[in-house]
Amino acid sequence: MVDKKVLEQKLAELMDIVPETEGLIAADANGKVLVGQTITDMDHGKIAKACAAIIKDSNNLGKDIGKGGLKTTTIELEEGFAVLVGSENLLIAFVGIDGRSSLALLKRNLISISNL
Repeated sequence: MVDKKVLEQKLAELMDIVPETEGLIAADANGKVLVGQTITDMDHGKIAKACAAIIKDSNNLGKDIGKGGLKTTTIELEEGFAVLVGSENLLIAFVGIDGRSSLALLKRNLISISNL
């Protein structure tokens, strides 16, 4: 993954590009937070660990069915969405219901950041 300062800058830029974004977290495969910023006080470590487990299980599924590892996923929740990108290191974004129309833009930017 890219340098922490560069990652912080890119995530801050993404918060400006997609104003509906409520939070962005970068973590390693074990859910250790590298960088995190949210508009409200949230437990970044807990969120990253839960997402790392989703990635791990999805990678196992992909392996079991011969389709490879997870690239991206969007999880629709009762009051918003979580977008996960990556399989070794992961980028996590979340938005409220009002962010539905921005999901593609959010995902595209997360993929771009993950490729740095």
